[in-house]
Amino acid sequence: MLSDDSFITSGITKQSKAVVDGLRHLYTQKILPIEKSSGFAAFHPNGIEIRDCEWEARPQVLLIGQYSTGKTSFVRHLLGGRDFPGMYIGPEPTTDKFVAVVHGCEEEDESEVLTGERGSSQKTRGRTIKGNSLTVTPELPFAGLGEFGTAFLNKFEASVTPAPLLKRVTIIDTPGVLSGEKQRLSRTYDFSEVARWFADRSDLILLLFDAHKLDISDELKEVIEKIRPYNDDKIRCVLNKADGVGREQLVRVFGSLLWSMGKIFQTPEVVRVYCGSFWDKELQHDDFKDMFKHDEELLFDELMNLPASAAARKVNEIVKRVRALRVHLCILGYLKRQLPIFVGRTKAQANLIESLPSILSDIKKTFNLSDGDMPDSDVLAGKLRASDFNSFPKLDRKLLIELDNLILVDIPELMRGVGGVSEYELQEVDVSRKSMIKTLKIESSLKDKLVSFHHLYVYRLEWCIDLYRT
Repeated sequence: MLSDDSFITSGITKQSKAVVDGLRHLYTQKILPIEKSSGFAAFHPNGIEIRDCEWEARPQVLLIGQYSTGKTSFVRHLLGGRDFPGMYIGPEPTTDKFVAVVHGCEEEDESEVLTGERGSSQKTRGRTIKGNSLTVTPELPFAGLGEFGTAFLNKFEASVTPAPLLKRVTIIDTPGVLSGEKQRLSRTYDFSEVARWFADRSDLILLLFDAHKLDISDELKEVIEKIRPYNDDKIRCVLNKADGVGREQLVRVFGSLLWSMGKIFQTPEVVRVYCGSFWDKELQHDDFKDMFKHDEELLFDELMNLPASAAARKVNEIVKRVRALRVHLCILGYLKRQLPIFVGRTKAQANLIESLPSILSDIKKTFNLSDGDMPDSDVLAGKLRASDFNSFPKLDRKLLIELDNLILVDIPELMRGVGGVSEYELQEVDVSRKSMIKTLKIESSLKDKLVSFHHLYVYRLEWCIDLYRT
């Protein structure tokens, strides 16, 4: 029997629950109808409808890495050295499926599993739930995985076991990323697409690396690039097995990891790296023992604090979703308006797709959009070729203003209306109202609607003001 998935047992405060419930109401009543009418899911990689079970789910932590980087041992270490059903540890690629490690079994439930050491066994509380059953389990947020079909669901299961950390988060263990032909031939499903599905719904993404073999394969690089565009802020690196190399070697390995991540992310900012040896054995080299202990404590604190900041992260995700939806409406409405009224629509559509980069630049200037919100022209062109521009919705200025009001009025009022919002969430959203109003020259009728808002949700509004005035 699964344990209670309520917000209280997940460590989320009543105030955060009220915020999340309010966000769900705004999404279902105001955002989802626009998404459905505009075909948002077909164009945006994270545009699939947010299901009720996803709103109520515990925060998720996704582990990604090449084989034998110690992902399963890492999970076992986080659980206090507790084995979980279906666990197997070995030097070869042992984890051949996605495993969701969740809390919720009765203490008397037991199953016998191998520990991976000389065939010995021990009794481990818990049980496993297979992939097809998980898609119809209402307490768990995996219903959307049905889109990947039976080939994937046969390689997906949940390991249900009691552990203090699992009362607060759910951990997703993944198969090791392989190299070369093995990656292409051994998978009967699209590994990178599945990884992106989990990444988009995770609160924290941990990339595990082995200090002994830091080479980053093309396949791992492809997975990272696939999940990165909408999840930059959630990605952390873990340099595991760091006690197995000496002082000088560890310095070189650490620097090499930062350099490699900088090339993949193509940003001057450095990804946060936790360094240590995440298993229950004694350290081989204890030169950096204090640093390892400190990093492990910081990582564990971040995991334990995920439920406390769940509402703020969901607000952030909804704001990003609304921004993407606004850009989506602008692009489709602009393209539809460029089609001739009577003849030559097919040829005009082809010409528009060929000229898409310059058209996107025009759209960005026309609606004063941000570069960071614009989609990749090559990816968008591929989706447009399979679409009929005649089916696109017309550009409705009222919808654009309604989406802006969600960010400027509805969500801030939701946050303001909940007493006792946590200090963390207030730090994320609170800003002086007076300083923001001075930057906006808005006519009084619109200004009355925007009396209270926060900097997290405020973005460039000049184009909306111009539309309102016209």
